[in-house]
Amino acid sequence: MIVDYGVRLLPVCAGGLMFALVLALYKEGRPDWKVLSTYQELSGLLRERGRQTGWYRKKQKWLTQNGGTFHYGSAMTPTKYLAVRLLLAAVGMAAAGSLSWEYGVIACGILYFLPSGLLVYLNGRDNERMLPELKLVFHGLEIQILAGVYVIDALAECYGSVQEKRLRKALLELAGDVVIKADAYDALDRFQRKFDNRYVDSLCIILLQALESGQAVELLGDIGEQIKDMEETVLKRRKSALDRSITFYQLGILAVVLAIALYACVTYMFGAAAGI
Repeated sequence: MIVDYGVRLLPVCAGGLMFALVLALYKEGRPDWKVLSTYQELSGLLRERGRQTGWYRKKQKWLTQNGGTFHYGSAMTPTKYLAVRLLLAAVGMAAAGSLSWEYGVIACGILYFLPSGLLVYLNGRDNERMLPELKLVFHGLEIQILAGVYVIDALAECYGSVQEKRLRKALLELAGDVVIKADAYDALDRFQRKFDNRYVDSLCIILLQALESGQAVELLGDIGEQIKDMEETVLKRRKSALDRSITFYQLGILAVVLAIALYACVTYMFGAAAGI
């Protein structure tokens, strides 16, 4: 009995310890907390190890490309991201671990990987929503460059037609970086690192080519046509998904109707047999 109680209590204790550790890592805004030094030491250790192993740098790149700083906040760093995942794992361990240690392990694993899965989903959704916006940007740049407008000024003009929030924010920051730092090449590199999107990569390559040689109009038109084809593919995929959903609901309704009819027939047959 005591052993069984101890086994049930173990996940809760483990979750509590993990929660305390994460709390110690995350309280960086309160100088009067002693745990601030713990967070700073661990954060500095992770950065130092990151320079040696590349973990910190790779995770920062992954977060930036997948929109982590946009969806989870601009202050999200790999250290904070790890702290959030540990916190969720601790909550899952403490909540489900009181039922059984198996449930605690399952909940811990699911909640630990939840932020990554959610971010991948949000990034895919962003990329899909960006397609029509990028097509407008390509066409707008093509017209502006043909008219003799400087490529960065043309990009700033296209910013006003973009509605997708993540792309709009990145374009605004790009224009600000160019104005403040007066380095278009560095600004384009920072802009490209904010996305995991091949059309954004193509846009940056074309803009760099336009800055160096001014020969980018034909490429802009070609990429615009590619985006148009991709939009048609996305629409076909959505239509197929909608058709499958309609078919599924129709089959469900048919199954319910048949079940009701069969139940009525069986009930009638048993009633008739009982009457005989």
